[in-house]
Amino acid sequence: MNRLPITLLMIVSILLSFVVAPASAVPNDDEKVPVLIKFKGKTDAQLVKANGGSIKYEYDVVPAIAAELPQKAIDALYKNPNIELIEPDRIAQITEETIPWGITRVNAPATQALGFTGSGIKVAVIDTGVDYNHPDLAANYLGGYDYVNDDNYPMDDHSHGTHVAGTVLGIDNEIGVLGVAPNAGFYALKAADSTGYATYSDIIASINWAVNNGADVITMSLGGSPSSTLEAACDNAYNSGVVVVAAAGNSGGAVIYPAGYDSVIAVSATDSNNVKASWSSYGPEVELAAPGVSIYSTMPGSSYGYKSGTSMATPHVTGVVALLLSTDVSGTNLDLDKDGTWDPAEVRARLQSTATDIGASGQDDYYGYGLVNALAAVSDLEQAPAVEDPVETVTPPADEAPAGDSPVEEMHLSDLSVTTDYSVKANKHVFAYAIATATVVDVDGNPLSGATVTGDWSGLVSGTVSAVTDSSGVVTFQSAQLKNPLGSFIFTVTGVTLDGYTYNSGANGFESEVSADFTLSLK
Repeated sequence: MNRLPITLLMIVSILLSFVVAPASAVPNDDEKVPVLIKFKGKTDAQLVKANGGSIKYEYDVVPAIAAELPQKAIDALYKNPNIELIEPDRIAQITEETIPWGITRVNAPATQALGFTGSGIKVAVIDTGVDYNHPDLAANYLGGYDYVNDDNYPMDDHSHGTHVAGTVLGIDNEIGVLGVAPNAGFYALKAADSTGYATYSDIIASINWAVNNGADVITMSLGGSPSSTLEAACDNAYNSGVVVVAAAGNSGGAVIYPAGYDSVIAVSATDSNNVKASWSSYGPEVELAAPGVSIYSTMPGSSYGYKSGTSMATPHVTGVVALLLSTDVSGTNLDLDKDGTWDPAEVRARLQSTATDIGASGQDDYYGYGLVNALAAVSDLEQAPAVEDPVETVTPPADEAPAGDSPVEEMHLSDLSVTTDYSVKANKHVFAYAIATATVVDVDGNPLSGATVTGDWSGLVSGTVSAVTDSSGVVTFQSAQLKNPLGSFIFTVTGVTLDGYTYNSGANGFESEVSADFTLSLK
């Protein structure tokens, strides 16, 4: 009889070592074993139940089921031709070492000054949960799930996930820390428990949730040994358009998983001298490097603290991904598939080509393509024009429409406005921002959804932004927040595009530039 070898309680100390449970922990044939069952085609929950299995999760992102099965049932199912493999539901641990430092090294503040703050981007933080009530995080919280306790309250009972979240998107206010992408929204997905360990089934369930809820980027500062099911989940998330970022590990040896998979951006850690931390894992899988030594960030209970590790380097890269995703790639040669949006492969290519080379010339095992550089990534996009194939055109007679073409209809703006809002911190500082709103309609005044509106912020803030109208034809843009500003927030619509329509700005009935003054100050 061929038995699937399953090592139980193989606790993966992600950053430091592998700890294997003693032989006495091996179960008897009647004791249920937590496993991941990957099917060749459609999952078959009834088959698992018929063999005495207790199902924990049935996934969408990968054809697999997490379950507990008696050893004898595992032996039987392993021979089933519809099952590709059965593997242990392994344990992963968060990637942390001691305590971490800042976003200036990756040029995030200079990028934010251009108006790129991650607005509209959704980041899924798969970790120990997040203190979503923290004053530096609460405004950006979008929801989530706790797979450890099976509820809708993914509160951090360790500190690791809260620290990671602060580096990605700590809001721009007077207290605490500034994140790389302070206006990005985040989902908290608790896969690791209070001790910092996570089952692979909970990690995959978190990835599954993130994909189904429209996350743009997933960050995982955790990992362990290889898992075919976990790899497939990461691959499928990537193929669904989600950028996946993970910590390389802190053992000083080989890169851990999921960071080691081809679909994942593996991140190593550097110190303030741009030198790889001695404990940072390395290898050909490393794609980018980021600060990971003594990083200051958010901690549970409205507090702050220092941590070190590739766990702390990873959210720097995740934040830069969010900044890049908030830019407009349409019309540039960086939009490789010409779909007008950033795709994971396009994001990776841009970050690789703009990283600061700090190791051996070119890509290397310690730093990958180099130190991630937010400002370089978002700069000069307008200087990367799309490469058009020369096409010979023939002009038809004036009274003859091109064969097979549908008539092009007109669209315009029925409304364009900008308003300001603010909050007061420490009873002395005003943090203000502006919100521009535009409505796109057809010639009959019917709202048009799916239209891409592009505009420029000027005055107190600057930067080019774009977004797509909703079912009511409405699109909104939020500017960066400014401390104690005096002056005008100005927004100018520079273009509106939608297949089958042409934008007629002359039909708007008002100027394409609107502004709002902000004069409030506290003495």
